[in-house]
Amino acid sequence: MENTFFKSFHIAGFAYYQGALLFSEMKIGSRIELIADEDNKYDSDAVELRFNGKKIGHIPKNANQEISKIIRSGYDIFEAVIQQLSPEEHPEHQVRVAVFVVADQQDD
Repeated sequence: MENTFFKSFHIAGFAYYQGALLFSEMKIGSRIELIADEDNKYDSDAVELRFNGKKIGHIPKNANQEISKIIRSGYDIFEAVIQQLSPEEHPEHQVRVAVFVVADQQDD
């Protein structure tokens, strides 16, 4: 069974974290870590995005609720990858991330 597409978005706050410094290392298909941002005082559903272990922004507030609840419940069912790179765009629109629900890996 294949992974199931769940959601796609541009990275919120990309211009304010390590994104610009790491942009040249990014490629379509590069993995992005999804981490619950428990200490975010502006958004109780904040999900941090990391590339090569470094924070590059967040899932936008209008797209993070479901992912946040699942991650905070202790489930590790998502795979996030870079879907699009647009260096000519404003930093907030340079990187698009796709999130997939990982297919069941159990043997039948």
